[in-house]
Amino acid sequence: MKIFVISLLRTQNRRTSIKEQLDNQNIKFEFFDAIDGHKEPNHPLFANYNYTKRLWFSNGRMPSKGELGCYASHYLLWKKCIKMNQPILIIEDDVRVSRSLKEFLIDIEKQTLKYGFLRLEPKTDRCNLYNVEKKQKYKIDFMDNNFGGTLSYSISPETARKLINGSRRWCMPVDNYIGSVYIHKVYSYLFSPSIVSNPHEFETTIQLGQEENAATYRKPTRELYSLYRRVRLKITNTIIIKKKIHE
Repeated sequence: MKIFVISLLRTQNRRTSIKEQLDNQNIKFEFFDAIDGHKEPNHPLFANYNYTKRLWFSNGRMPSKGELGCYASHYLLWKKCIKMNQPILIIEDDVRVSRSLKEFLIDIEKQTLKYGFLRLEPKTDRCNLYNVEKKQKYKIDFMDNNFGGTLSYSISPETARKLINGSRRWCMPVDNYIGSVYIHKVYSYLFSPSIVSNPHEFETTIQLGQEENAATYRKPTRELYSLYRRVRLKITNTIIIKKKIHE
């Protein structure tokens, strides 16, 4: 299974850390040079961003350059997955890799083809899990909330195509978009045990450059949109839980 590590060229300390970890397990991988929003502020993909919706509905303030670059980087890897026509495993460069990664690579690839998207980091606190498969050494759970994390996941070409088709005019961070199942109909599954964790050893590059606070006068529309998203997410998850989990 092809492994890509998303990494900015200027973060050599992170590259050294993740390379040592993967080399120690004799795992082959390829660095994917992340889009640097600070150095490429006019990257063509940024033109797809719906800044009006971002300001008035999804957030209330402009996205940081790092956030835009992060989204564009994952987007380009989804396109690469489609072009390769095979599932890929994506890892961000600021993680601690479990010693069990190599052991589970074959299983992860097989289950990615079956489920489309596997989250490979710990679940969020706001997430409820519904078991769909349990093996001797691992299990897979359906997640009803997959916000807040793109440290590592595996994705199939079909799922990558769904995410791209739904993000022609995005208005939120990439992890929030992946969790918005009602937009793209990509259901998230959690692979346990987790193969990566966040050791908090490195300073985030995503939120750097967030120059302004959200304007107070945009609060009513943001709250209405937040309610809308929660309702849509609840309805969509209820349908899939009844259809696939309890059948």
